[in-house]
Amino acid sequence: MPTRVYTAGQTDAGWRSMSMLVRHVQRGGHPVAVTPTVELQPEEKQYGSFLADVSAYFSTKVDYSSSIFASGGLFFTGHSTEQSSAARAGWSDGERRAVTVTSQRVLVGDSAYDFRSLIMIQPNPLDWSVNLYFQGAQPVMLRGPWVPWMTVVMCAELYGSPWPPGHAPEMDIPIKDMCENAQ
Repeated sequence: MPTRVYTAGQTDAGWRSMSMLVRHVQRGGHPVAVTPTVELQPEEKQYGSFLADVSAYFSTKVDYSSSIFASGGLFFTGHSTEQSSAARAGWSDGERRAVTVTSQRVLVGDSAYDFRSLIMIQPNPLDWSVNLYFQGAQPVMLRGPWVPWMTVVMCAELYGSPWPPGHAPEMDIPIKDMCENAQ
């Protein structure tokens, strides 16, 4: 995946917004809706829109788009993909796309991922990324300065906490350390 460079201003703003939202949610608060920039479904609220690098995961052994959640774990069904995707195994190259997060879904370019189909969230705020696993879709990785903030928004909406169950990253990392590589 190509490395994307972000400015110190972008990384500072994204990290500070995420940190403030984490504290707000921990105190019982909720993300604040913004004026919609996309068509919303009934009772849906938009929380934000930004650009992120988007990658999908392809396996040579399993078709992840046929996954279901069964009895405490992921269960992948379907056919072997060894011949059809051997050339594209692993994470695809990230393309910069528009991302919009709402109270019911995340919109990535022309694709919409409904929270009702969400199987698992794997946040990695120190890498500015999150892996999202939706039933019926290839795993998706989003990466960029605003992705950790979006992860907190999604978790606040879904779980009422800043992070998914069982995940509590160390958030006391100084912003200066986070932005050392921003050029």
